Amino acid sequence: MGGDVADYLRLAPEYVAAMFAGPKAALLPAYERLYTLARTYDVKISPGKTIVPIYRKHVVAQIKPATRTRIDFGLALKDTPAKGRLVDTGGLAKKDRITHRIEISSPADVDAFVERWFKRAYEMDA
Repeated sequence: MGGDVADYLRLAPEYVAAMFAGPKAALLPAYERLYTLARTYDVKISPGKTIVPIYRKHVVAQIKPATRTRIDFGLALKDTPAKGRLVDTGGLAKKDRITHRIEISSPADVDAFVERWFKRAYEMDA
């Protein structure tokens, strides 16, 4: 088991580098800002090949490069009504944990609005 963990810890930064390589490289500063926000909470962050899930007890959020110019910051907000930049993904109907997303194109998009909704998702997983 220890080898699996060591392998994962070695590969996790490579997953992030590959996710934000080439045409998506301009999104790396926005990813780093989201990562920094998440680290201000007691969470586990587990980069995979296509997404970066953020866990408390369950997944509360995920960082996913959606296009060359946008990250979808997914949030587990159950039946919370969508408003402003908070978009309902239809996840609740599909029984997905991630039910909403906020589009992030630059570090400046990671603002008080994003912080408030991330905190809400974190608190909902108490």
